[in-house]
Amino acid sequence: MMLGEVLRLRGLDTKKYTVKVVRHEDKRVDVHMFTRKELELYQSHQSRPIFDGVDFVVSFIGAERERGGLVGVYRVKTPKGIRPPKLTINNRELKKATKSRYYYKLQRDLRFKDLEDRLIVSWTGGCINWVQPLKSEKPVVQLLAKGRREPFHQYSNVLLSYDELCQLVSYPDANADWHTALSSTAGVYLIVDKASGHLYVGSASGEKGILGRWKQYTRNGHGGNKQLKSLLAQHPNRQKNFQYCILQTLSRSLSRKEVIAYEQEFKRKLGKLACSLNSN
Repeated sequence: MMLGEVLRLRGLDTKKYTVKVVRHEDKRVDVHMFTRKELELYQSHQSRPIFDGVDFVVSFIGAERERGGLVGVYRVKTPKGIRPPKLTINNRELKKATKSRYYYKLQRDLRFKDLEDRLIVSWTGGCINWVQPLKSEKPVVQLLAKGRREPFHQYSNVLLSYDELCQLVSYPDANADWHTALSSTAGVYLIVDKASGHLYVGSASGEKGILGRWKQYTRNGHGGNKQLKSLLAQHPNRQKNFQYCILQTLSRSLSRKEVIAYEQEFKRKLGKLACSLNSN
């Protein structure tokens, strides 16, 4: 099946409307770490008038093997790009990537909501051509299970936003490989507050490993940590800016005291100023 067929099946008349498809990749920033709201702002700002005269934008984010995962379908509400408004989101990476001349108001089309993050296409025509007319048809190569992320590869590649972590936890069957991997190891992990650049170094041990500890963060954002709790009290929903990665994996057979020793070593290496979200 081709992308155009999917759009038409959901009621988008591709003959009546002008449709462009885009695949987001950026050497300046990691667009995969943007929240949906941030990614939508990012694609609304353009350096060229690429959406002038366009009715709909079908948005993808870069995936492996020159593929794209559906972000969403958007109605272009401004026939021509207008002067960009000032960004109100406090995200350094987003601000760096949105210094543009043209701004488009894009309205998400909810007819395609259930396909978002699930529909995968092959990006024909070369990834350097990140924006193309729909007539450059894209074969649909996969429809992922609801809540499914890309397959788990290795611990050193783990880099998750808060929303992505919540998705992993909420859909255990669709992400069974992630649950197995993260629950199979203890370790030292890092939380980065992208809004400020401040760090929190933590550790996980015991039977449920890293997954067990990270599940606690999805419940309230702070996981019981004093400094994170204080930060969220001052800035509700700040956890939406958190990013999670693994610094070192450790055997689950190690005692809590032994694992904490590794945690303390990373804090010494990174320095007290960097680890400002740690209480000790």
